Amino acid sequence: MPRLSVLGHPIHPILQTMPSALLPASTTFDVLARLGGDNEGLSKAAHYTLIFGLVGAAGAVATGVLDYYEIENRPVRRVALYHGLINATLIGSYVLSLRRRKDYKADGKALALSGFGAALIGLSGYFGGELVYEHGVRVGEDRNGIPGAS
Repeated sequence: MPRLSVLGHPIHPILQTMPSALLPASTTFDVLARLGGDNEGLSKAAHYTLIFGLVGAAGAVATGVLDYYEIENRPVRRVALYHGLINATLIGSYVLSLRRRKDYKADGKALALSGFGAALIGLSGYFGGELVYEHGVRVGEDRNGIPGAS
């Protein structure tokens, strides 16, 4: 599998910033719309940040999968699998939230799905951080040129 990089930097950490910022922002806008009498502007902001967050997630997922297949260390690969499964779950919850919306507005179930997804972003970040800071995935190379040396 090719290692996707820009100017020597892995692409996945760059692309993950979009969904990790926009998806919880969408949840925040939904909560504010609910608390503030369901302001149409806040509901539209929630709707569009959700859409752009999911579009960004597609790029993060694609590059994350490519990085996953570069990991040869089985325990480290298991951590990456947990990271990916959590991301799949949170993306699924946001997709279901998007499907439940009517005229940009989130009903109670859509809001709960968004809240669940937002909570999982923190857990996913924990596993992503473990991959980078504890195991060095895509930080450097081992003596055989394999990323994620430990």
